[in-house]
Amino acid sequence: MKQTSIINIALYAILMGVFFLPFNSWEGLPFLGEFYRDSCFLFFIAASFFALLKRKIKIPIKNIVFQFLILLIVWCFIATLLNSMTVAEYFFKQTTGLERFINQYGALLICSIILPITFFNIFYLADLNRLLYTIRKVILASFIIVLIYAFFEILIVKFGMQDLKIKVLNLFDYFPFTEAKTDSLLNRISSVTFEPPALGTYLLSIAGWMFSYIITSKSSWRFFPSIAVILLAFVSGSRAAFFIIIIQSLAFLYILLKDVKHSKALLNITVALTLIASCFSLAFSNQIYEYARNEIASFKLDDSDHSRSNRSRFGIQVAMYKVFLENPVAGTGYGLQAFESRKKYPNWAKKNNWEFRLRYSNQQEKRFPPGYNIYLRFLSETGVVGFLIFLALLLHVFFWCYNNFRKHNIYSVIIFISMIGFSMNWLKMDSLRIYAFWICLAIIFAIDYKKLNNA
Repeated sequence: MKQTSIINIALYAILMGVFFLPFNSWEGLPFLGEFYRDSCFLFFIAASFFALLKRKIKIPIKNIVFQFLILLIVWCFIATLLNSMTVAEYFFKQTTGLERFINQYGALLICSIILPITFFNIFYLADLNRLLYTIRKVILASFIIVLIYAFFEILIVKFGMQDLKIKVLNLFDYFPFTEAKTDSLLNRISSVTFEPPALGTYLLSIAGWMFSYIITSKSSWRFFPSIAVILLAFVSGSRAAFFIIIIQSLAFLYILLKDVKHSKALLNITVALTLIASCFSLAFSNQIYEYARNEIASFKLDDSDHSRSNRSRFGIQVAMYKVFLENPVAGTGYGLQAFESRKKYPNWAKKNNWEFRLRYSNQQEKRFPPGYNIYLRFLSETGVVGFLIFLALLLHVFFWCYNNFRKHNIYSVIIFISMIGFSMNWLKMDSLRIYAFWICLAIIFAIDYKKLNNA
């Protein structure tokens, strides 16, 4: 097979993976471990296979972001090695400490090494401007399907049009990696993802790409993708995601404000948002008041509807912080904090909380409790050293964006907005399985590689 054909096939596989980023509502493939629901992962792994058929795999070893990434991976191993005596004694949820480490470290290597290197080896060979528009078109095409599903889901969940479930929504069962479902009990929207927070993570991941249409397109429809992202985040019921996307929107408006050539776009956005907000407020004033009241109440830790979820999340984070205090330098070892934090859940979090009893403390339930915070996870599992390395990695990505703003690099805008989303979202989740993040890093690697080699 010709080299160009191999590269094209790998690129098409990556683009297919980008298209299927949100499609994870299917039953999945259990043998893939924590990747079992991620349909995009199947295409990304296929792309990795074809990338290996290239004559030479390039490693962006001179890139400082990549260097911090390697340093983080190495320290995760060293931190675990320093805890080898206790790791050997761990046993929880029918899993030994060694088994847990191998599983988690393997997932880390896949996410942080195999995937970004695959993306980089294909991206640096492409015309990056053309690649931008191609990726964005693929994201938009996928997002339109997400919107169509969400539209009917809203009619069913919010307006009680249950007949649409059988007549329309169930047709999505024939769409790959999708299982038609609704959540009429909690009144939340998840579209083609498996739950509302997953939809929220997807929306904040694509926000930068959709916002960029405002800068690069002259079409009157250039505002539609941005507005659709914000509105869907609002109606989804994912409080954190909506808040994060609002912050992303404000950051994007600030970028427009700093650039004179985008002043007209900023004026149009301001007028449009003012009109939309005014009409929305007048039409749904009672609903907005009720929504705001419920959202404020949702953060209580008493017997509110959201108390169980809040107590679980905050309780686990408190326990992780206690683990860090006992292991401040090297932590417990990568992927292993649950073995220690399960002993440190505060009583106020466990009281009258079936989640702890049936999910987190239950030895028969093999799934480990999530950490709900990547920063606390690195603190508890890799100590202050691993945490600082991870923080340095993120900061260098932000520095890269800042340095490229002045060059009017649209990629820097997209990645900056995306990084705001990723960084804030990691305050409520502990997984590095956010594929859009690794795509952003690969784009940085490709841009810097081309600059270095004057390509």
